[in-house]
Amino acid sequence: MRMTRFNWYMALLFTALLALAGCKSNGGGDSGAGVGGDSQVFDADGDGIPDNEDSCPDTVNSGVDQDADGIDDACDTDILASADIDGDGVLNGEDNCPAIANAGQENEDRDLKGDACDTDADGDSVADKEDDGSGGFTAIPVSEGGDNCPLTPNRNQADQDGDDIGNACDDDTDGDGVANDTDNCPLFANAGQVDSDGDGVGDACEADGDGDGIPDGSDNCPAVTNPDQEDLDGDGTGDACDDDIDGDGVSNDGGLLEPQDNCPLTPNPGQEDTDGDGIGDACDAVNDAEFACGTEGEDFTPMLASDTDISATASKDTSGCLLGLGLICDVESPANVVDDDLSNSATMRNTDLLGLSTITLKVATTTGFAYQEPNVVGVAFAESAQALQADLLGGELIVRTTLNGVTQQESNGDGVFDLDLLGASGVLDGNEQSFLVFQTSERFDGVEVEFQPSLVSLLSEVNVFSVCSSKTEVSLP
Repeated sequence: MRMTRFNWYMALLFTALLALAGCKSNGGGDSGAGVGGDSQVFDADGDGIPDNEDSCPDTVNSGVDQDADGIDDACDTDILASADIDGDGVLNGEDNCPAIANAGQENEDRDLKGDACDTDADGDSVADKEDDGSGGFTAIPVSEGGDNCPLTPNRNQADQDGDDIGNACDDDTDGDGVANDTDNCPLFANAGQVDSDGDGVGDACEADGDGDGIPDGSDNCPAVTNPDQEDLDGDGTGDACDDDIDGDGVSNDGGLLEPQDNCPLTPNPGQEDTDGDGIGDACDAVNDAEFACGTEGEDFTPMLASDTDISATASKDTSGCLLGLGLICDVESPANVVDDDLSNSATMRNTDLLGLSTITLKVATTTGFAYQEPNVVGVAFAESAQALQADLLGGELIVRTTLNGVTQQESNGDGVFDLDLLGASGVLDGNEQSFLVFQTSERFDGVEVEFQPSLVSLLSEVNVFSVCSSKTEVSLP
C-alpha cells in the first residue's frame, strides 16, 4: 500500500520515539557506571558542581577557595571565622554578636554575648528580648514579663509609678513630672513640690525616720532603711528588721538560749541537717556532682590563667602585716591558685594572734569578663571544714566578691549583702580538700580571701588551692 505523506511523517516520529526510549533504558539500572551505560551524576546542593567534585557537597557555593586548602569558602571554617557576616566591621571570630550588627560591641553584663543578641542584656535574670526564630530578636513587652530596665540590673523590677519603666532607670521614679535630681521627694508624687519648712525635703515625704523614701506610717521597718519593703513571710514586719525572716519560729541569729536558724530564708521549723554541715536540708544546695570543680566538661570551673575567657590572675595584699613579712605574715605563691595543677596551693600565713595583722589573697579576671548572678563561688582549702566555718563565723576568715575592685558581697556582710554559705562540698580531683561553697546574688569579676586570726582563731595558716565558679548563672533550689 502506498504511504501518504502524513503516514510517512508519523512513521518517522514513531521511530524517533523508540530510539529515545532505548537510550533512556540503557542509562537506567544502578546509579553508578555500568557496562553499556553512562554513570548518573549527583548534585545534592544543586549548585551545578557534581558531588564528587564539590568540596562543599551540602552547601551551595561558587567553587571559590581563597586559601587554596581544598575547601570552598562557603564551608571553610577558617574563612568563615575571618569574615564579617553582619557587616558591622567586627570579624566573626571576635564579634560578640556575629549575626547581629553591633559595631560598638556593647556588653552591659560583661558576659560572652553582646547586648544586641543577649536575651538578658543587663544580667539581672529578667529577659528583655527573645529569639524570633529567624536570626533576630524581638523585645519582650513589660506587660508580658519583659525587663522594665533592659540595660540596668533590677531583679525585683520595682516600678513605683507603674509606667513600665523600672525605678532603677526611671528619671522620674514617682511619676509626678519632676525629675529625680530636682525632686524634693523623688519617691513620692508631689508635683507642687511643697516644702513648708524650707529644709529641702518636701512635705509629702517629711515623716520618714529612716530616710528610705517610705513614710513611717506605711513603712514596715520605720527605723531600718528598706526601700523595697521586702517581707518574705508576709507578717507585716520587713525582712530588714524581722528577727525571723522566714516565719518558721526559729530566730535568724539565735540568742543566748536559742539556736540559730540554719535556713533563715527558708521555713524549716524542724531544722533538719542530714549532712551536719550547719546548713539545713531545706536550703542546702551543695551537691558533690553538681558543684565538683574540674577543668573539663563541667560548668563549675576553676578561675585559671590559661582560661582565655577570663585569663585569671592572682595577687596578694600584705600591707596589713604590722610585724613585717616572712614566716610571720605573708601570702606565699599566690600564682598557684590560678595554675592548671589543682593540687598546688597558695599559703596564707599570719601568726599574729593578737588580731593586728591582715593578709589578703586576690583572684580576678583580666579580660573584662564578669560572672553572672545568681551564681556559686567555691574556695578549696586544705583545712577542715569545721575550723574554716568557725573562723568564718568569727570574722577571722572572710571570703568576698568584687567587681572592678569594689566589694560586692562578703561572708561577714550585713543583711541582704551576705555571701550565703551553702556548706562544704566534696574533694577535687581526688585531693582531700575542704571546698566551702557560697551563693552569690551580685555580679563579680574577682574573689578575695582575707585572713586575720585572733586569739580564739583555730588557724594561723591557710592553704588555698583554687577558686571556682560558673560562667553562666546557676539556678539553685
